[in-house]
Amino acid sequence: MKKNILYVSTNDGSDTRINKEIKSLAKSYNIIYLGVGKHSTINFAKSYCSEFHLINGIRNHPVTIIKQIVLFLKLLITKKIHSVHVINEQLMIFFYPFLFFKHTVLDVFDSIFLRWNKPKNKWKFLKKFIYAPVNKIIVTDDNRKKLMPEFLSSKIEVIQNYPYLGKTKPVKKNDNRPLTIFYFGTLNKSRGTEFLMDLLSLKKPIKIMMAGWITDKITEKLIEYDNVEYLKVLNQNQISELASQKADYILCLYEPNNSNNINASPNKIYDAIQTQTPVIINNEILVSDFVKKNNVGVIIPSYYSYDTCEIYNTLQQQKNNFTINEKLKSKFSWESIENKLLKTHEKK
Repeated sequence: MKKNILYVSTNDGSDTRINKEIKSLAKSYNIIYLGVGKHSTINFAKSYCSEFHLINGIRNHPVTIIKQIVLFLKLLITKKIHSVHVINEQLMIFFYPFLFFKHTVLDVFDSIFLRWNKPKNKWKFLKKFIYAPVNKIIVTDDNRKKLMPEFLSSKIEVIQNYPYLGKTKPVKKNDNRPLTIFYFGTLNKSRGTEFLMDLLSLKKPIKIMMAGWITDKITEKLIEYDNVEYLKVLNQNQISELASQKADYILCLYEPNNSNNINASPNKIYDAIQTQTPVIINNEILVSDFVKKNNVGVIIPSYYSYDTCEIYNTLQQQKNNFTINEKLKSKFSWESIENKLLKTHEKK
């Protein structure tokens, strides 16, 4: 009989990484999901869960948090919970005292300490307190592991943000159609909205495909442009198909205003490999070195300063000149690493 994992997040089950993790964990465990949002067709993780609970409210609002804590305690008492899987430190802190009694896996997507530019052993005493109930910590790449406190090294497991092995074959793009850029995931000013507006201001033949979560007003204005198509929230299969068949580039910009963004490990890099669709990334992000080394995309000189016309010409000229090594697809696939995720929930 499968044991129960209580998986706690502020997402509604539509996040790509969460969906992958739950699908993998469900092979060996019953997943009881506790998230925030509304029941809808984009709760992609729901089909892999034995129970799927959502708090209908505003994410991070005090009332929503209280409701989530109450339901967390109810599930902890009424269900035989083998282990708890929590996304990010800032959510874990609300369930803090109860996590000492269960095997706890902390899954760090976006570290609050990196957002505050406090890597490694900075604020060591506070970190020792916060991480005290955690048995295992998941980070998304080796660089982020190095930015965690040294006293946690034995607890950390690196599970990269790789997509599933690509199955769709890339389509040869038509040179006569507009330059097409795919902008997906979290959509806001710091992820590339202003860059796209600058490109559109050139009045050149450009098309923007957007999919994901709009989180600011300026991005709401972007979808009003005639040559912008907003597709709402899509699952990974849909993202991969559109990237491989219709996009010339995947946008992968991060404002370098904190350690979390500078050390980002975006799944878009690996989506590029699986779909043979190059990325556009800014030079300040450390993973841009990987992009350059493996010929996975175009690197703009700076997030804050660039020649828009020159970048457009470069994108137009190079859009069919990328040959991404097919051998990288298996190496950078979710299938190659998912067993590491299962092991984080094994009690020793």
